[in-house]
Amino acid sequence: MNWRARIVPDRAGPLLLGGVLMGLAHPPFHLLVTSFVALVPFIVWLEGLPATPEGRKQARKGGFLFGLVYYTLVLYWLLVALIFYTWWAFFAFLAPILILATFMSWVAGGIHLVRTRFRWPLQVVIPVFWTAGEVLRAHLLDVSFPWMQFGDTLSAYPILVGAADLVGSRGLSFWLALANALVASGFLAYRSGGWRALRRPAAGLLLVLALPIAYSVVRWQTLDVRPVARVGVVQPNVPQHLRITDRPASADSAFRSAATLISEWPGRERMDLVLFPETMLALRYVDPLASFGYPGWTAAREWAAELAEALDAEVAVGGLGADDLGDPEFQPYNSAYHFRPGEGVVNRYDKRFLVPFVERVPFMPPEWFQAIPYAGGNFGIGEWQAPIEIATEDGSAVYGTMICYESIFSPLARHYRRSGADFLVNITNDSWFGRDAWWSRSSALWQHPAHLVMRSIETRMGAARSGNTGISKIVDPLGRVSHRTDLFEPASFVADVSTTDRLTVYVRFGDVVGTLAALAALLALCASFLKDRNPRGRSPRGASGETVEPANGSA
Repeated sequence: MNWRARIVPDRAGPLLLGGVLMGLAHPPFHLLVTSFVALVPFIVWLEGLPATPEGRKQARKGGFLFGLVYYTLVLYWLLVALIFYTWWAFFAFLAPILILATFMSWVAGGIHLVRTRFRWPLQVVIPVFWTAGEVLRAHLLDVSFPWMQFGDTLSAYPILVGAADLVGSRGLSFWLALANALVASGFLAYRSGGWRALRRPAAGLLLVLALPIAYSVVRWQTLDVRPVARVGVVQPNVPQHLRITDRPASADSAFRSAATLISEWPGRERMDLVLFPETMLALRYVDPLASFGYPGWTAAREWAAELAEALDAEVAVGGLGADDLGDPEFQPYNSAYHFRPGEGVVNRYDKRFLVPFVERVPFMPPEWFQAIPYAGGNFGIGEWQAPIEIATEDGSAVYGTMICYESIFSPLARHYRRSGADFLVNITNDSWFGRDAWWSRSSALWQHPAHLVMRSIETRMGAARSGNTGISKIVDPLGRVSHRTDLFEPASFVADVSTTDRLTVYVRFGDVVGTLAALAALLALCASFLKDRNPRGRSPRGASGETVEPANGSA
C-alpha cells in the first residue's frame, strides 16, 4: 500500500469541497447559504462508507482530511501573524491545524460508529457529535481554542441568530449542523426515491429553520434597548513591526496619535469612558516593583491621569502590569488599567485567557523557564474580577473588560453579566494579523471582532471595541454594529453604548446544549465500547474473522 492510500481516503472530492465551503462560511466571506450546506458533502460521503471496521477507518481518514482543509482555510492567519517575526511561525501554525484535524477525525469516526451500531438518525448524530467536538476544543485548559465555531459564521446576520440568548453560539452550531444533516437527508432521499421522498426532510428543514429565526425576529422587534454610557474610542494605528523593533518610538507614536485624535473630537463632547487599545502602555511595566527599586512607569500613569482630568471622563487603557513577589521576583501580566479623574489608577484587570506560547507556555508554571519581557510566554493568569462601575450623566453604569482574544470565551462575558455588568469593553491589538498592504491582511482581522457580536447577543449587552489598528466598533444588544472603523487608519469616535435590563437564559444557565451534546456523544461511545466487550452483543464474524455489520443506511 502506497503512502497516498494510507493517508487519503477513497473519493476525497466531497471532503475537499466541504472544507472549502466551510472556509467560505467564515469571515471575511460570510456567505450565508454556505453555513446551511457546507457540511452536506462531508455527511453524504460518510453515508457512502461501508458499515465495517474498514469503513470506520475510512471515516477517520476522511474526517482528518476534511478538518485539514477546513481549519487551514480558517486559521491560515496563524502563519501570517508570526512569519514576519520568526521562522517558528510554521510550527505554531502546523501544530494547532493537526490537532484540530485530529479532533475532526474523532468526530467522523464517532459518527460512523454510532450510525452503524445504534442506527441513530443523521438528524441526531451529526449535530450531537459536531457540537461535542466544539466542546472538546473549547475545554483544553491552557490550549482551549473556541475560535470561530460553526455558529459564529452567522455573526454578520444578527437578525437570524437572536436565539443565541437562549443557547449561545455553540447552540447555534448545533442548529446549523442539524440543518446541514436535514439537507443531506433530503439529498439522499431524493437520490433513492425521487421527489416524493423529499417531503419529510423538507418539512423538517423548514421547521428547524423557521422556529429559531422567528424567535430572533420577534426579539429584534420587541427587545427594550436603552443607552447606558457615552464612550470615546481611540484607534492609534501603531504598526506591529514598530512596536517590536523600536518600543520607545512605538510609545511616542501612540501618545502622539492619541493626542491628535482626541483633539479632533468636536467641542470636547461629554464622555463617560474613553478606551485605548491593548498594550498601548507596553514600553515598560506600569506598576512599581519595590524589590527591584523600580518606581514604575510614572510618565504613563501621569499621562493617563491628566487625560482623565482634562476630558472629565474615566479612562481604560492596556499596559504591562506586574506584581512584586520579592526576593527579587515579579510576575508580569497583560493588563488593563482604569483611571478616574482626581484618583488616578483605581483598578487593574489582568488577562485570564492567555494566547498559548505567545503569552504563556501551556501546562508549565512560569518559574520553569526564564522570564522574558513581553510576549515571551511568561505572563501570569489573572483572577476573576467584578465589573467596574463608572459615573454617567444619568447615574452610573458597569462594564466588564475583555483583553484581546478573551472575546472568544463566552464564560467571561457571562460572568460579567451575572455580576451586574451593563456592557462589555474589548481592548485589543490586532496588528499581528496583517499589515497595511491589502495582500498582507489576513482573515483574522475580520474573524476576531465577529466574536464580539455573539457575546453581545448571548448576554444582551452592548459592547465597545478599541483596536490598535482596527477594527474598532460599537455593538448593540441585538448584535448590530455601528461606528465601525477602517483597518490600519488612525481613527476615533464618540458613541453611546446600549444595554438591556434582564438576564438571558444563556447567562443564567450557560452552555446547556453543548454540555448535553458532549454527554450524549460520550455515553454513545461508552455504550459502543461495552457492546464490544459483551460477547452476546458482538456482531457475527465472517470467515476471514472481520466483523460483519449491516449496511449503513440513509436517514
